[in-house]
Amino acid sequence: MQKEKKTINVRRINKMRWIAGMSMSAVLIVTTAVFLILNVTDFYKEGGDVSGMGTFRMFTTLSNIIGAVAAFMCLPFQIQGLRKDKYKLPSWIVILLFVGATGVFLSFFMAVTIISMTQGYDVIMLRNSNLFMHLINPILITVMFALVVSDTHVKFRFSFIALIPVLIYAFIYFLMVFALKKWEDHYQANTFIPWPLTLLIVIAVAFGIAELLRFLHNLTNKYVMGSIERYYLESSDYDCPRVSDAVGKLAKVEAKFYYEGDDIYIPTDIIALLSTRYKASSVPLDILYDIYLENYLDSIKKKENE
Repeated sequence: MQKEKKTINVRRINKMRWIAGMSMSAVLIVTTAVFLILNVTDFYKEGGDVSGMGTFRMFTTLSNIIGAVAAFMCLPFQIQGLRKDKYKLPSWIVILLFVGATGVFLSFFMAVTIISMTQGYDVIMLRNSNLFMHLINPILITVMFALVVSDTHVKFRFSFIALIPVLIYAFIYFLMVFALKKWEDHYQANTFIPWPLTLLIVIAVAFGIAELLRFLHNLTNKYVMGSIERYYLESSDYDCPRVSDAVGKLAKVEAKFYYEGDDIYIPTDIIALLSTRYKASSVPLDILYDIYLENYLDSIKKKENE
């Protein structure tokens, strides 16, 4: 009885995870859009070279925009996935979210440490749009990437992709501040230590953040994927006399979420798990794929005739 309860909960948790991801995506999009408009119009009358259109000089603004774009790209797939009961985002969107989460969390880290030391914690972390851009959004996108949108194992090489916006901004910032002297040093890069050392430290911190987020994401991914695997290997939902019956049942379940115009695909990974469960290595997977497809198409026809 305990085993069955565990496997049923896995499916429920996956759906809850997806709904949570959709909610976080929506909040990130709305908060970023609202406070970007307020900052561009200088709603808070803060003045200075980083108000109005100058807000685009801030890495906080740019990183939050990248995070919001990633969240916006997630939404259509999240809505479609919830409708079809299929909980996996394309890997490129997960990587884009990784890039956004790294940048936004770096912005949070710099704000809560160096910038707050010179301008005050309450001003940098709690006042006006900073409350969302420096605190709430970083928490949201970090939780979303590390604990909720855990559909893809993120490889080490993608950590360098996550650094691209940081490196581009760092080049522009140090060019405009120290070489051309067109901007103020609003990130206090030359206040405590020489700016070349600050540059190296920022890049190192950004890489550390990327690795931390990647580790947490992959840890969650391992748990979720393992739970799904245990479901098909252990759940009484697929207690059948033969592997062919289990595959047929899988096809009927999947057909419930078919809508006209949808692509038809064969879940080869799940069928392989069922084959392992029934110790059916003597049955070629190609035959099981044919059994799945036949039952799937029959279920669709019955669904259309009802």
